[in-house]
Amino acid sequence: MVSYVKEQMAMKKLFLIVVAIALVSGLIFGGCAKPPAGPEAPAGPEEILIGFCVPTTGMFAGFGQQAFGVQAAIDDINAQGGVYVAEFDRKIPARLIVANNESDPAKVGSLTEDLVLRDGVHVLLSPDEPCTLHNDISRVGNQYGIPQIICGGPFEPWYYGMRAQVEGNWPYTWFAGFAIATPAAPPRDVPGFTCVDTWFMYMDKVDVKTNTNMVTGVFASDDPDGIGWYATFPPELTNYGCTVVGVDEELGLFPMGTTDFTSIIDQWKAAGVEILWGNCPGPDFGTLWSQCYAKDFRPKVALCGRAPLFPVDVISWGTTPPLGWGVGVECWWSPAYPPADFPGIGGTTAASLADRYLATGEALNRGIGHGYVGAQIMFDAIERAGSLDGDAINAALAQTDMKSINGWIKFDSESHFSHMPLALGQWFYEPEKAQPWTEYIVCSALDYIPEEASPLFPISELYP
Repeated sequence: MVSYVKEQMAMKKLFLIVVAIALVSGLIFGGCAKPPAGPEAPAGPEEILIGFCVPTTGMFAGFGQQAFGVQAAIDDINAQGGVYVAEFDRKIPARLIVANNESDPAKVGSLTEDLVLRDGVHVLLSPDEPCTLHNDISRVGNQYGIPQIICGGPFEPWYYGMRAQVEGNWPYTWFAGFAIATPAAPPRDVPGFTCVDTWFMYMDKVDVKTNTNMVTGVFASDDPDGIGWYATFPPELTNYGCTVVGVDEELGLFPMGTTDFTSIIDQWKAAGVEILWGNCPGPDFGTLWSQCYAKDFRPKVALCGRAPLFPVDVISWGTTPPLGWGVGVECWWSPAYPPADFPGIGGTTAASLADRYLATGEALNRGIGHGYVGAQIMFDAIERAGSLDGDAINAALAQTDMKSINGWIKFDSESHFSHMPLALGQWFYEPEKAQPWTEYIVCSALDYIPEEASPLFPISELYP
């Protein structure tokens, strides 16, 4: 019995020794081991969804071609694996979801709500397009806390018209584009950042004060975009020394879709108008300009916003006669922008982006730069936010300070606007070329936007 008890005690002592060794070993080697892993970062979405409500058909279809630029930026970021989002500790690819509003403002709101509620987009982009097509995108985006970037312009009709109508002034909407006449803050308070100063550059370069009678007609469609331009032009032209015809009677302000401009043209002819400034949709200008030709009214200068921005519109006016020849318009973007100051994503430059578009066989649409930059700004904000939360992205947008493929982007805290550079282009008709219509920059105040051709003047002598 005594022998049995001794054996049990010996076994317990051995067991205690083994346990002690195990505990000491754990203490010694445990200090070198990794601590227990905490919770892993959430997986997050498979894609960053970008909503893009644009007119791919209808009278503003040319604006919809900016989708090429947006998709190019998405392709560039996806080639790098996507946008790094710290919240999920990984890169997430982006995908564009396009909704065609058919150039109809009445369809924008419901389509944008579909993008937000059905498709679950994280952010919204608006191309450069008439401000009536921005309005409901901004309304829906701000209702649901979805950040939005508008790329293009003009600033004044949106800011003083649409934006002012909304309490809170659309805190989730940011605008990178051009102004009609509102000067930029330093260091961009120089010629080359508003439409008016680029248009007057052309007037100076062809010396209209010597070579015309300075009698001027203004025209615009009566939508908010056109009304904003019509309100700006006459005082600017008067200050320049022009005699503006029929301002008190709002001569030249017409309903969209007007088919007979006889009374307007007759009054311009009677007054001896030699200079025209205006803004309207492409189809309306095509009708107006063809009737000017038919009535043998041939001004020496024709500068028009919106209508002649895109090849698709200029081509639609025909070549018998070539009605777009010599018509001038603000030019948003140039393939000549130097890469160091106008970088794209990865190795993309302004020149290589233009080459990608020209490879489609289409004449260059200079709106693709505006499309690209909207996505580029948004990717930068998402990465700095480290999140896909709308409030976090919006806060990052407020702090944006970056070089882009379309210029330096830094939003004003009150207006949410950032000026982009501009030049003045005219349309040249070169029937011997595969693409007979080309917009060349003829006036630039900025050394990084080279002039590409001499100004056409007087355009009254370009064709019979």
